[in-house]
Amino acid sequence: MFNGNTVDYRDAPLTNDGFWPDLNLREFQVNRKLPADLDNDMLANALLATVAEINLDLQRLKLRLQATGYPTAAAVPGISINGSTALVSQYKKAVYARAKADLLGEYATLVSRAPNPGQESPDARNRLLAEAAVVLRNMKGLKRATVRMI
Repeated sequence: MFNGNTVDYRDAPLTNDGFWPDLNLREFQVNRKLPADLDNDMLANALLATVAEINLDLQRLKLRLQATGYPTAAAVPGISINGSTALVSQYKKAVYARAKADLLGEYATLVSRAPNPGQESPDARNRLLAEAAVVLRNMKGLKRATVRMI
């Protein structure tokens, strides 16, 4: 990365469902520090699959917010920075963390460089999945953990 060459990330928009924000493959790659030599189609498929999973997980929240009169996640009031609201930022964080977790299995076979212990350790996937789960629970108004009787 510091050899003077620019990293060429693919600018590929992901059109979402109209409520949740549209995403971009480049933003995902930059935000989650993904190696530039990973196959773009594989990255796009992982991002698309993750968005579908998370949208399904957040369906009740979406319906509740729409019933309250908010046509999009960006319209939900709350703290914001640079035009992005907390809800939109949380959504992106959950999607990008889970998508990267899904891709970690591909690193060992596709990336032709020495392993990065910080990104490719066995518990990196678990940390990313936990990060996404905590954010999703927060979006739903739940605490970090709950106890239920079975």
